[in-house]
Amino acid sequence: MVTLGRLGFVGVGSAEATRLLSQPKRAALLIYVLMSQRGGSVSRDQIVGTFWPESDSARARNSLRQALSFLRTCLGDQAILSIGAHGVAVAETVMCDALRFEELLDANRKEEALGIYEGELLPGFHGGGTIAFEEWLDARRHHLSRRAAKAAWDLSAECEARSELQGAAFWGKRALALSPFSESEVQRLLRLLVRVRDLAGAMRAFHGLQKSLLAEFGSQPSAETARLGADIERQLHAKRLPVPAIVGTRRSGKDRRVADRRKPQADWKGVERRRGEDRRKNERRSGTDRRSNPHQ
Repeated sequence: MVTLGRLGFVGVGSAEATRLLSQPKRAALLIYVLMSQRGGSVSRDQIVGTFWPESDSARARNSLRQALSFLRTCLGDQAILSIGAHGVAVAETVMCDALRFEELLDANRKEEALGIYEGELLPGFHGGGTIAFEEWLDARRHHLSRRAAKAAWDLSAECEARSELQGAAFWGKRALALSPFSESEVQRLLRLLVRVRDLAGAMRAFHGLQKSLLAEFGSQPSAETARLGADIERQLHAKRLPVPAIVGTRRSGKDRRVADRRKPQADWKGVERRRGEDRRKNERRSGTDRRSNPHQ
């Protein structure tokens, strides 16, 4: 099961499993059990409380039975296990990239873990349909993205300690993309990029931090970070490098045309589309109309 960056299935049985994509609530239930069982199981009461909080007990348990039956149809009879009278678990034959990511981090295999971290957990997915599931999913997204960012910052620091500055810069940029709000780490990255003479990359990193802080918190970088940014900009000017082009504020003609098409349209005034016979009375007529009465 692929959950990082997208939702999908690969490997043996993926064609049948893909049927789950048409049933987002049941896919959400699978994800919830898979990531909550932690080597054990999840109680049926916990599942019912998460996905059918407003239903009475009998209806909620019937809905759960139907959902588990559908999951077994898609994944195989042995994929979803009943643990005692009250527990549900997903068999080890159903693997998940998010779980594998954490296993690799726990084994201190950071680079391998980041190799499978292709984006946040289930971006744009809202299949659970309940507040409880949305809160659980947001917490899991934050947890995984925080671990990914920390792993990337750690790899950057380890490379820098070994004087592998290019590797340190690479992982620092990756970490910044994952977590743009850690100013102390961003400051270290800016100094590092100056050391490897990547002034353009440093300027982009600084402006990326600026935009992220403004959009998320309505704030600006600290005075120390601002001084670093100003010093990088002075070095760029000394080398006659165009800062606006580096940070992407200049747009091509195509970009401007796309932006123009995205401008808000005038509000609809309630005038209905005219029927064909009414349209012919207007000044704009088809070629056939004009030829049939050229003196109008």
